Amino acid sequence: MSVHGQSAMGLSRRQVLKLGLGSIIGSGLSSALFIGGCRRQAPPNAPNIVFILIDALRADHLPCYGYNVDTAPHLTALAAQSVVFRRVIAPSSWTKTSMASIMTGRIPSRHGAIGVQDILPAGITTVAKALAENGYRTIGVNTNPWLKPNFGFDAGFDIYSSITIPNNFVSASDVNNEANRLLAKNIGKRPIFMYLHYMDVHAPYWPAPQYFSKPALVVPGMGAVADKQLEKLYRKEGLDSPAIRQRVIELYDAEIRGVDSAIGQLIIEMKKNAALVNSAFMITSDHGEAFREHGTTEHGKNLYPEVYEVPLILNWPGRLPPAHINAQVCSIDIAPTLLQLAGAKASDSFEGQSLLPIESVTKERISISEVARNSYIPDLDYVAVISSRHLYVREKTTNKIEFYDLLSDPGATHNLGPAHPDIAEYAKIEQSQQGQTATKQIELDEQTREQLKSLGYLK
Repeated sequence: MSVHGQSAMGLSRRQVLKLGLGSIIGSGLSSALFIGGCRRQAPPNAPNIVFILIDALRADHLPCYGYNVDTAPHLTALAAQSVVFRRVIAPSSWTKTSMASIMTGRIPSRHGAIGVQDILPAGITTVAKALAENGYRTIGVNTNPWLKPNFGFDAGFDIYSSITIPNNFVSASDVNNEANRLLAKNIGKRPIFMYLHYMDVHAPYWPAPQYFSKPALVVPGMGAVADKQLEKLYRKEGLDSPAIRQRVIELYDAEIRGVDSAIGQLIIEMKKNAALVNSAFMITSDHGEAFREHGTTEHGKNLYPEVYEVPLILNWPGRLPPAHINAQVCSIDIAPTLLQLAGAKASDSFEGQSLLPIESVTKERISISEVARNSYIPDLDYVAVISSRHLYVREKTTNKIEFYDLLSDPGATHNLGPAHPDIAEYAKIEQSQQGQTATKQIELDEQTREQLKSLGYLK
């Protein structure tokens, strides 16, 4: 691998070095929000932008990414009219760190929101803040407790509706209801940026009966086990067998069908609204989900393909023709892309690169992904450097290095070990992004702590 000119990873040396190469029970609003700074007027014909985040959605569980189960007919139809990025790498395998990177266009070590008590630094530029400064009305509907306003994720939003409930998540239909309510009140002279965070796919996997209805699975020695108990035993207690794993995956897939239906309905209704005719839609996820491919369930415990590969679909009718982009891109590219969709200049603080114009995305972009010590199992500190060819992972507390050839081993199941000759270049990229941003921490309020405990995040 050369470090002169264009590297074998598809990046110039300059680009490699640049890479680092009101929580409310039930429902409600935390307001606020854009304070200070001056708004510029949005360019003529600037589109409304709807940014949809489906938490814990694996790319390879969508038919438009090759899955052989019809989990998402609405997203499949939308993808046929959209730009589909085939290989997208998330900046982390848990929500707070990944969403901080997506919203700021920075790798985790550059924003510092990597631990349970960390908050997004107050002075950092977010995509919502940048769009607000460029004439957009910015609206967020969040349902994830890690993204409550007290963690700083309302930064730049004119309206940030954070809806959380104990022991479970708000449904996609409730997200839609809140989105429609806020749209009705805010459609006006300014274009709208709306961020919607759907939690239906996230564990626990409790699909609605219309999307999954089978007799309880009979487990040897246990008899018929209800799905709610079964999936918890699988995720949390180590109960496993091929039949149990398959049943849990079916429950996860049924959750995808549910959120797909809700998103499909939302987009159909929005496209009927004359005030929203000129609207661009971007759909992605913060991370994937594991089903013991590397011995773990859920996410946030390591950095392997099942937890870092996410979908990215961009739809702008009449402006972006359908296309499939095979070059590897990164979730930190989302923020500058949204600014370019708005006809605005991206913040100099964004490390990602815009994905527009689409025809320019021909060379892969090396990704940095991190999941740091987080006060819950396994409480380790991983950093990964990912290209389309290789996966380099280092666990910082032990300095253990793993290295995989993704061309011959796409699931990263055969560790080539720390002596591989290509490791040195990846290690240089990892070292070049050291120097973590200092961030403030908060004490978790009892309500948030109890909710996170009930969902298995805290001890």
